Amino acid sequence: MKHDLNTQSFIIPCILALAAALLFLPFLGSVHLFDWDEINFAEISREMLLTGDYFRVHINFEPFWEKPPMFFWLQSACMHVFGVNEFAARLPNALIGCATLPILFLLGKRLFGAAFGLLWACVYAGSFLPAFYFKSGIIDPLFNLWIFLGIYHLSRHWSLALGHSPNTSSHHSSQTAPPASHLPRLLLAGLFIGFAVLTKGPVGYLLAVLTWGGFWAFTRFVSREQAPFPWMELPLFTVVVLLTSLAWYGVEIYRHGIWFFREFVQYQIRLLTTGDAGHSQPFYYHPLVLLVGCFPASAFAFSAFKRSAEDTPEQHAFKRWMIALLIVVVTVFSLVQTKIVHYSSLAYFPITFLGAYTLLGIVRRNQAMTRLAKGLVIGLGALWALLIAAVPLIGMNKEWLMPKIRDVFVRANLAAPVQWSGFEVLIGVGYFCAMALVCWLILKRRYFEMTLTLLVATTLAVFTFTAMIAPRIEGYTQRAAVEFYEGLQGQDCYVRVLGFKSFAHLFYSRQTRSQSPSGANIAADDFERWLLEGEIDKPAYFVCKITGADEWRQHPNLTEIAERYGFVFFKREPRKKSNFALVPP
Repeated sequence: MKHDLNTQSFIIPCILALAAALLFLPFLGSVHLFDWDEINFAEISREMLLTGDYFRVHINFEPFWEKPPMFFWLQSACMHVFGVNEFAARLPNALIGCATLPILFLLGKRLFGAAFGLLWACVYAGSFLPAFYFKSGIIDPLFNLWIFLGIYHLSRHWSLALGHSPNTSSHHSSQTAPPASHLPRLLLAGLFIGFAVLTKGPVGYLLAVLTWGGFWAFTRFVSREQAPFPWMELPLFTVVVLLTSLAWYGVEIYRHGIWFFREFVQYQIRLLTTGDAGHSQPFYYHPLVLLVGCFPASAFAFSAFKRSAEDTPEQHAFKRWMIALLIVVVTVFSLVQTKIVHYSSLAYFPITFLGAYTLLGIVRRNQAMTRLAKGLVIGLGALWALLIAAVPLIGMNKEWLMPKIRDVFVRANLAAPVQWSGFEVLIGVGYFCAMALVCWLILKRRYFEMTLTLLVATTLAVFTFTAMIAPRIEGYTQRAAVEFYEGLQGQDCYVRVLGFKSFAHLFYSRQTRSQSPSGANIAADDFERWLLEGEIDKPAYFVCKITGADEWRQHPNLTEIAERYGFVFFKREPRKKSNFALVPP
């Protein structure tokens, strides 16, 4: 990495795509999908296959207005080819990972050279959460990639308008209206942000515009540089986003009226203003998640905030775009009341960029690491080693831990017969040894070897953790319930959870429309009460957590059939007579 790589441009992207496939494709189906999001999205895609309706999103065969359909189109296509299973549900993100790493290389190469592009791709793949999410079945990797590509083309449009190029060293005058040759970049930016809106909703447009505004404000008022407000560009950009998103939103409104869109907007507002689904966390939640979860990239990102005299104007501008994106993501999702780990995952792009930027300077010029970077590498590396080793240690010594746990449901979960070989601890021990080697290499100022050790060790840790430890974690948290649902596949029955939110019963029991509220000709809000008290035409099975079981054990229509590791299972046989009424007298 001491000189730019002169390899032909297509070889390294192909190698990166192949490496990504080797990292992200294995073991995709080795563990059940996790509630809520993974199973929720997989169930939506499964129902697309069953109904043949690929335009409207459904859950439990009822309209679902929380998400647009783009990711589900990819997921249902994979299920069509590989079947309805965990591998197919997670395959889209693995393929997105195979595209993301070459994209980072190509963009990094154009801006800073081939060595930086390769390092950026490796830093992304060699950081914990960025790599982990390519092995998941959630929407965010696709959503984040669309926004990142939109931001990149906005930055290119801005730089072209100012006359920048990777080799220029001075600013040129700007024009109020963008020259025609610059419009393709603006149109591409609008197209990609429109795809983001089709993937997760209007928040994609909001994040892009806020990043654009933050970049402009900092350039204009803090750096005192020539930065005219984009009076003409912003409306044109907005029109392109709108036209792209109308490919689904417009047709949906035309076909089914405004109510679906209205519900969608109301849900987005509720998500922003309330702690939806119990996901309320403190203000510092996302900064802490990003600091720990994006290690080792996050340990070096802070050192990249200073301007380097060697940067060209375009390089400096792009770094400023990345900093603006990072600040916007952290601020917006810290203010939002609903806080979930992957909500701030868009920040993985700027954090890994800034980390790679710092590392390249350290490796190329043998610059001394800052005290902050050294402290974060040592502290966060040791923390991750401890966490990875602690999971199997707790699993193998749960009898010592269980009396200290007050939560009855968690104690029952830990009683599940999960088998540990003992070798799982070696993942954490090995990572700790790698971090010790990293510390020694830092003392010797052998920064190339340090970087290589950090990235390889973290990549192997993520890979082995998902293969060996994640399935055992799932064995404690939900496997008892999932196996019960799987046992009901093919049976003509109803399945319902009581007292907690879940989508696992729909996906793993393979419910059909005839087993849904619409199939029973019952309103969705009344479905649970009808199953418990109404004149049901087939057996109904119910699942609740052990903490709420006593209430349902007293229900006259329910018969307890099993209790397994925190979950209690009930059955109700069909009856012709009941006191159930949809409208109370």
